Amino acid sequence: MTHTAQLGRAKRAARTVGLIVPGIVLVASVAVQLIWLPRMPDPAATHWGPSGLPDGFGAPWSNLVLFAVLGLVTLFLPQLQLLQQRGMAPATGAGTWASANRWLPAFALGLVVSLQTNALGVALTQLDAADARETGSTLGWLIGGWVAGAVAGIVGYLLQPRVRIDPETGAPTAQALPLGEAERAAWVGEIRPSRGVAWGLAVVNVLIAAMTAWMFTVEPLAGWISLGVFALVAVSTGMCMWFSVRIGPAGFEARSRFGWPVFRVPAADVADVVTARIEPLGEFGGWGLRFAGGRTGIVPRGGEGIVITRRSGRVLVVTVDGAEDAAAVLAEATAKAAEQAAEPIEGDSQ
Repeated sequence: MTHTAQLGRAKRAARTVGLIVPGIVLVASVAVQLIWLPRMPDPAATHWGPSGLPDGFGAPWSNLVLFAVLGLVTLFLPQLQLLQQRGMAPATGAGTWASANRWLPAFALGLVVSLQTNALGVALTQLDAADARETGSTLGWLIGGWVAGAVAGIVGYLLQPRVRIDPETGAPTAQALPLGEAERAAWVGEIRPSRGVAWGLAVVNVLIAAMTAWMFTVEPLAGWISLGVFALVAVSTGMCMWFSVRIGPAGFEARSRFGWPVFRVPAADVADVVTARIEPLGEFGGWGLRFAGGRTGIVPRGGEGIVITRRSGRVLVVTVDGAEDAAAVLAEATAKAAEQAAEPIEGDSQ
């Protein structure tokens, strides 16, 4: 089966598992709750405390709307992944597929089943009740929802074909930069997130900082804990999203702006280097510094990048501007290292 046929089959299965089936579950659940709506108490219970009894109340439709919105947001997650792929396909004429493309639809199915099981349980518990305060615990429905969601997610994962198409699949090896015998070349660049991702990270850090300041006014201990979380998030963001890259005769090096971590691939250890369009969400399940099997990704954004395969078979994927130039310099360094390794050592017998 060709890669195109495999990809088409995998996408159809993912769409069925991550959109069609959970969409049917969501519509059916909402329809049942709408039928039951006239039989709900007013106000209805919307929250249950540690005792298992209701301690929060709202309009009869509150739970219906809450669980429906959560379900719709869940359905959007796998579609974001497919939309990213569709936007990249015209530039590559191909596509990629990895484990994240398989488990995200399964996760969406499991979460929708879990949420809607809880929604129906919450409604059924209060059906025809004169006073929502007299209704019982929904703990059984909560546990049942977790179990049903887990089973649905596992089944959804197993029903999808096991397909892996890496971005470098079918891509030609980068052409070495033509240089003279005594010439050497170097390429310097950076790995950084897109403007949208950078703004998103900034907003998250600002919100955590604001919450930390507020927590200090409420409870100092909670404030210090929140400050620790803020520091951890800020440092982790800087370490995993911004890297300086240098490629030269020694090989490839990507160093975090914080000085650590550092990723190096000696020129003599490069088995192949190609340029490709990188899709972080599908291949690694997200952005930043990622690990998936024998692949390491420094992928704070999608788009052009280079894929370096080491002699051990391990792969390093990075997104950089000017990927073709970077790959050409690394290919040239690799070729020079191979030539040097093949030269006989002076004094060897002939």
